[in-house]
Amino acid sequence: MSIATYIVLSIAFAIATMLLMRRCAETTPVKLTKGIAIMLVTALIYVILFVIGMSLGDMLRFEGADAPELYARTNAYIFLGLTLFVALRMLLPYLKRNPQLPIFDLRKWGGVAAMSVASGINVMLVGLGLGFVTPLTGHIHWAIWPLFISTTLMGYMGIMFGRQKVTMRPRRWMIIACILLLGCGIAAVVNS
Repeated sequence: MSIATYIVLSIAFAIATMLLMRRCAETTPVKLTKGIAIMLVTALIYVILFVIGMSLGDMLRFEGADAPELYARTNAYIFLGLTLFVALRMLLPYLKRNPQLPIFDLRKWGGVAAMSVASGINVMLVGLGLGFVTPLTGHIHWAIWPLFISTTLMGYMGIMFGRQKVTMRPRRWMIIACILLLGCGIAAVVNS
C-alpha cells in the first residue's frame, strides 16, 4: 500500500471526527484552548487504536508457506469487507429522517475519553483490515502522522464550527468520508 492510502483513510476519519466534534461542541461549548487539548487526546487515542488494529491484522494475515503473496487477494477482500462494514456503520445513522446521533459532554474528560474510544472502534476495525494487506513494520510513520495531523486539524475545526453554530450538511460530508473509505478498499483489491 502506498502512503496515499493512509492519507485518504486519515481524511475520511478526520471528516467523521469533524462532524462529531461539531455536534458535541454545539451542545456543550468549550474554550478553544481546551478544544485543542481535547483534539490532541482524541487523535492520540485514534492513533493507538489504529496501530493496535494494524498489528492484530498483521498477525492474522493469511500467508502461504512457500509464497507469501499466495493469499494477497483474500487479504485484500478482508480489508474491503471491513471497510464496507465501517462505512455502512458510519453512514446509516445519517440516512434516517430524524437521526439520533450520539452527543458527548466535552466539558468532562471522562466524556472525551468515552467519545474517543467509542468513535475509535471504527478506526481500529479499518486498521485491522489494513494490517491484512500491509505489514506494520516499515509503515509505522505512514500510519501515525497522517491520522494524527488530519484528525487534530479537522476535529478542531469541528469544535470551532460547533461553538459558532455554523450550519453544515453532515449527510453529504459523511457520504464523502464513506466514499473515501470504500475507494481505499477497492484499490486494495484491484492492486492485489
